[in-house]
Amino acid sequence: MSPRPNSNRRISNFQIGLIAIVLTVFGFYLAFSKSIPFTGEGYQLRAVFSDAQNIRANSPVRIAGVDVGKVSEVEHLTDGEGNGEDAAVITMNIDEDAQPIREDATMQLRPRLFLEGNLFVDVQPGSPSGDELESGDVVPLEQTAISVQFDQVLTSLQAPVREQLQVFLREFGTALCGENPPEDGCEPGSGGDGFREIFRTSPAAFGSTAQVNEALLGRQPGDLAGFVRNLGSTFEALNARQPELQDLVTNLRVVTGSLAAESEALELGISELPDLLAEGRPALAKLNRAFPQLRAFAREALPGTRAANKALDEANPWIGQARQLLREDELRGLVKDLRPTIPSLARLAKESLPFLEESRALSSCFNEVIIPWANTQIPAQPLEGVGNPADVVFKETAYSLTGVSGESRSGDSQGQWFRVLGSGGLQTVSLFSPDSDIGQLAGNLTFPLVGAQPAIQSSAKTPFRPDQPCENQEPPNLGDSLTTDLSSANAAAVEPNATAAQPDSKSAELARDVLELQQLEAEGDTEEAAALRAQVLEQMDALGMKPKELPKVQAQLATLLGMVAQ
Repeated sequence: MSPRPNSNRRISNFQIGLIAIVLTVFGFYLAFSKSIPFTGEGYQLRAVFSDAQNIRANSPVRIAGVDVGKVSEVEHLTDGEGNGEDAAVITMNIDEDAQPIREDATMQLRPRLFLEGNLFVDVQPGSPSGDELESGDVVPLEQTAISVQFDQVLTSLQAPVREQLQVFLREFGTALCGENPPEDGCEPGSGGDGFREIFRTSPAAFGSTAQVNEALLGRQPGDLAGFVRNLGSTFEALNARQPELQDLVTNLRVVTGSLAAESEALELGISELPDLLAEGRPALAKLNRAFPQLRAFAREALPGTRAANKALDEANPWIGQARQLLREDELRGLVKDLRPTIPSLARLAKESLPFLEESRALSSCFNEVIIPWANTQIPAQPLEGVGNPADVVFKETAYSLTGVSGESRSGDSQGQWFRVLGSGGLQTVSLFSPDSDIGQLAGNLTFPLVGAQPAIQSSAKTPFRPDQPCENQEPPNLGDSLTTDLSSANAAAVEPNATAAQPDSKSAELARDVLELQQLEAEGDTEEAAALRAQVLEQMDALGMKPKELPKVQAQLATLLGMVAQ
């Protein structure tokens, strides 16, 4: 058999050298690049920081202190004119073991240990409920933070700040030891003495302080840690609003300056605090006693509060319908329909002003005149065993209408039961004079006439003022009095069986004096008539009558005496 072709062919030295060179170059590449070529960059995230703080590429990325990646690039941002800024976009390569990282993840640049040098990116992966970040996503500036460097602390202590710090220390020393302290101590009654008094009396408060500290731990494990964590979030929010924080400090300085200007008044107010606390303790004790009732009320209100959810669920459809009615297209249609009525409504409002004024006057008239008069008690002579047989005006008016209505609807074959019956007696009276418009009227009474009610002065009408509206008029006065024994001279005119009563009121005395005055004037006794006239005028004034009403009273008495004489 013949040998195969190229069966004894060997690799040439040139080929061996070329392979060695390629392997050497590949080894050097792996040693310096520390990455496998043609495999991509893997999982990358980008984050925007307000300041790069000299972080460099290959700086570690850590989660809970464990390295999970490295910084691959630091790209400083520029403004519109191309000038560089402190802000930068940091690109990080994250290992697969560190995933997933959520959308609410936060990142912060922190200093490494002294021997490590430089900075590292501290990553908080976020809450499990958040969505995962894809490779290449950007963490916004609101979710990143930087660390305060020592040089920044020194930079903040510039000359103005140091001067203010000196002023603070000097004023603090004055508060502790007074303005002119002696060499061997502080002024008596200074702040230092107050601190010593606090330290002397504080052991009594240690028990309560221990309870407060125990309460700060919370009721569940992790409450204090949650408080510290939320406090950190609060400080981060404050750090993100530095201009507002500066304004707060400035305003605080203004407030403290105002308090310093009123130091004497403030000192006086503080000196009154013990008395205030002494007065406040009883109030706090009463408040503490009210808590059981408050807790009982809360327990009673709890079922209603729980039922409110169902009520709100039932109200949701109505709210949905109301929301539909308040939509923009619905409101536009409503406004379009109402637009023609607006001018008419404006004219109606303008023209209704006189009507409203009349309505107001009518309502005021009812409130000030008619209703008070309707509630007035009708005066009447008390009956034995009954008392006052009359009631107030509006009730008596209704009684009369009801009685007339009942009588008018009752009847039989002979007619209605409501009939007018005539009666007579031995007592004869006459009304009006023969010269009056209706002539003289006469009648008989079953019982003797003992007087007249209301009296003449009580029959006067309430003054009416035509120039004033109804609301300013006086309500009708229903008060009256009984006039008896009008004149001893006319007693004989009464029938023998009439029993004359004695005067029992000022009105009767006035009537007797008026009749006597008429008799003296008729006899021509001017002196006694003048003295009696002055007495009559005083009696009229006491009864609220004016002097010019004397002729009217005389005429009414004459008419009444004429009726009695008949």
